[in-house]
Amino acid sequence: MYALNEAVANVRHQIESHDTRFTILVGSLGLLFLLALALRSSPTNQKQAPMLSETIPYVSNTLQYMTNMNTFLARTKKALAKRNIVGFRLGGRPFYFLTSPPNIQTFFRTSPAIGFETFILVAITNMMGATPKDVAKFAHDKSGRQPNPAPGTAEDAKRYWFDMQTMMHKYLSTTHYSDALARTYQRFFNRELDAYYDSLLANSSAKDDPEWTEMRIIPLLKATMAKAAILSLQGEYIFEVVPDLLDRFWDYDKVLSTILYGPPKWLFPGVYAKAERFCGATAKFHQAAVAKFDWEGPDREKDWDPVLGSRFWREFSRWLTDCGFTPRTCGGFAGVTGIVAINANTVPVCTWAIMEMIRGQELLTRLRDEIAGALVEEDGETRFDLQRLVNLPLLQSVYVEVMRLRVSINVTREVVQPLEVDGYLLKPGSVLQAPTEISHYDEAVWGVEGHPAAEFWAERHVKYVDGVPVFEMRGRPTDFFPYGGGVAICPGRHFAKQEIMLTIAMLASKFEYEFVGWVDIASGRPSDRPPINDPKYAGAAGVPPDRDMRVRVKRLW
Repeated sequence: MYALNEAVANVRHQIESHDTRFTILVGSLGLLFLLALALRSSPTNQKQAPMLSETIPYVSNTLQYMTNMNTFLARTKKALAKRNIVGFRLGGRPFYFLTSPPNIQTFFRTSPAIGFETFILVAITNMMGATPKDVAKFAHDKSGRQPNPAPGTAEDAKRYWFDMQTMMHKYLSTTHYSDALARTYQRFFNRELDAYYDSLLANSSAKDDPEWTEMRIIPLLKATMAKAAILSLQGEYIFEVVPDLLDRFWDYDKVLSTILYGPPKWLFPGVYAKAERFCGATAKFHQAAVAKFDWEGPDREKDWDPVLGSRFWREFSRWLTDCGFTPRTCGGFAGVTGIVAINANTVPVCTWAIMEMIRGQELLTRLRDEIAGALVEEDGETRFDLQRLVNLPLLQSVYVEVMRLRVSINVTREVVQPLEVDGYLLKPGSVLQAPTEISHYDEAVWGVEGHPAAEFWAERHVKYVDGVPVFEMRGRPTDFFPYGGGVAICPGRHFAKQEIMLTIAMLASKFEYEFVGWVDIASGRPSDRPPINDPKYAGAAGVPPDRDMRVRVKRLW
């Protein structure tokens, strides 16, 4: 679901960067898409949920939702200040935004009345480029995700949804495998940071102090963090097969949304060329890696190997092959599940964390002092003790704050059976969305005197017991859900948390910083203001800053 929300942000970017004709075209395509999904139903005497007003029925909200989610969320937030549910129609299909703990509990609970597979099928079809035959395998699997197949389904049928969920839970969510991923990430991230710094230093013209050099935060993390995450999950061999993988990925990242809506290829040949350039390359990797790996050799049970990376990716690649999916479909999974999903959210979130840390020198000093207790020397190398690190109170508080403020997703479900929410009966075919921008910014939950909910405050989730800092998150799970929730909660959330905390800790302790200034992302020219959340990414998972930070750096270890 994170990839779907990321796609929505990118289509808004495409719309805003073209002329009015393009806006109308894409808006019309989206409208037709939503109309095609809309389900007809008979009138009911049941009272109707309050609806968001619009100037042109069935059109105004649809276009604003697609082209300006930031404004749409602001309107919705005002409506939800007086109630816990508000509806609107997108191309004729009823959508409902929900808030309040009871409604969020209903939203996330396991229930035959609520599903989400329809939206995953859209992503598999359009973003991954899976073949119709392969998409049909998922579409025809009605057995569900529970251990026992749903009533009325064949017990001996292939259970694609259940098998995929079980595999992801085992190899991504359990402690052993998530810790193994984090240890591998730490090793590769340290290596990539050193290489990046050494390259800058070698090309630096500074003469006063040859150990200092300048860099920008966004390119740093897009290069080092993204590569280390891919190496950890999918191994080193992928970069042998596709040396320019990162360029292909970030290029594809710009057009994900257009692919989501599946427009005609003759209208958007460049978009499909970018998609094929990326997913075609990951398909080539998948085929080569599965053929190269020794499935009977000693690496079969290892936590990590250079050809297929983590145990998860090894098992997932084998499963894709054994299911008989085509190479192109396997390539789509390798690209979207293996690369897009692990970088689209963590990179922008960490960008914000590092910027907050550097511009608040007191915070940087306090984090360094706290992090020092988790640093250990082993076999001549400096590394972090993971268990100590993830339990540090200030670091945990910073992590929650950036996730709370810099993740904006409309977590989505579909009503598949009549469902009562907040006293209103919702019909099958309705779409439910829980926007984090409303729950995560609730002043009654997160606000503290002198520190409003909309402001980053590093100590918001730290309390002191007899003078000792202790982490205690303000709010409940129904107030804070950056990874979604329920059966569809992000299976990689444990690794994502460790990756983010390791990134903050590594950059806090490894370098000395001197703030130079804020710069425009595209041009690199000085900016007269600090960054804000980029409004183009409202509702799109990890929200990057709309300005970059230029700093001078010196390596400490």
